[in-house]
Amino acid sequence: MRAIDLAYHVKAGALTLQTGDLVRTDPFTFTHGGLPWLNQQWGAQVIFAAAHRLLGWLGVAMTYAAAIGAGFGFLYSSCRRAGARSRTAALLTLSGLIVATGPPAPRPQALAVPLFTGTWLLLARRDRGTWLVPILALIWANVHGSFVLAPVLIIFAMADDLIERRPVGRTVLVLAATVAATLVNPFGPSVWSYAVEISSNETIRNWVAEWRPPAPLSLSGGPFWLSGAVVLAIAVWRRAEVRPLDVAVLAVFFALGVPAIRGTLWWALAAPPVVARWFRTTEPAIGGSEERGPDPFRAVAAVCILALLPITAILRAGADPITGTTQRLALDAPEVLVDATREALPVGSRLFVYQPFASWFEYSISAYPVMVDSRIELFSDDVWHDYDRAIAAAESWERILDRHLIEGIILPPDAVLRDELSMATGWRRVVDGPAGSVFVRA
Repeated sequence: MRAIDLAYHVKAGALTLQTGDLVRTDPFTFTHGGLPWLNQQWGAQVIFAAAHRLLGWLGVAMTYAAAIGAGFGFLYSSCRRAGARSRTAALLTLSGLIVATGPPAPRPQALAVPLFTGTWLLLARRDRGTWLVPILALIWANVHGSFVLAPVLIIFAMADDLIERRPVGRTVLVLAATVAATLVNPFGPSVWSYAVEISSNETIRNWVAEWRPPAPLSLSGGPFWLSGAVVLAIAVWRRAEVRPLDVAVLAVFFALGVPAIRGTLWWALAAPPVVARWFRTTEPAIGGSEERGPDPFRAVAAVCILALLPITAILRAGADPITGTTQRLALDAPEVLVDATREALPVGSRLFVYQPFASWFEYSISAYPVMVDSRIELFSDDVWHDYDRAIAAAESWERILDRHLIEGIILPPDAVLRDELSMATGWRRVVDGPAGSVFVRA
């Protein structure tokens, strides 16, 4: 698990659980510290922090796995309800998982997966359960900014009602209730403007790789473009089954993935049930009766899966020899650098931390404010300009560190600034190893 977009969420959630108050101002940095923070993902933070309090990072991993498992379980059910055979539905669901492998890392977006596919399934059922959609939207609006997709799904359901000549009144009421439910959050209508601003923020698009367009030859972008070509080929092959509404749904969700890798997740979740409808059969759908006896193969497979579950608690349970923290986390959780910083500097010292490390420092020693972190949108262009020039050891890097009153610097092993600091007279190297280096003022 990457700590870069996870550790500060766990810490913020822990602060909420500890104090009983929502974190509304930035508690982690000195460039934005004390200023307002529209913490829209506070619900996800509390969920992850509660899991961490109970079982540590294993609990966070299990919460993530449960969210992804439930989300794709709902996706399979939607494919079956669309009329596809069980094997076809399974292949479509697994294909969606492959396409989505890049975006849904352990972070708030992962918790949005079952909310998206659950909403889709409830809308497909067209029964009393559809009234649960506003409740899912309420949770969604307090977990992740993708909650704006809930009304989009309902609008498509309304169009489907009109095409199939079904009464549309209930769907209209569900839409109104869903929009109202998204406003039930600590920040009110501001969460809508937050979601729009995040998706159009140029600083984020320039800084964060997952907000850049998916490259056709990359591991995360390749499956997306390939899946688009495959769906197009299937649509041509099964064109007698393709409706204009299907084309509209696929076009909208494919368009979400074209400008940003992060958006490919929604294509991966929306395309399978649409394609499943093109392969409708007379086989009983989900909830239907099947004239079958017990399947020995399924029984053996279930036993094997259950037998493997205890092993997952043991895997990666030890400490990583490089970072000094649990092996469940990647190299952006350098606890050895945290320990060295804590020993070398007094509490409250300002830190210039390599941005991918900042989230872990906020989790481990939040009393040491950092310059920038993963919340890219919080910081002005001037702050990012200073960070860029300093980390690259560009001209005037020393004046930048002096102006920001930096007392400690934490860098990765290959940082250009590391070599400059080693030769500078005003800085002392505390530790230097495979996890990175720590410098403090001499």
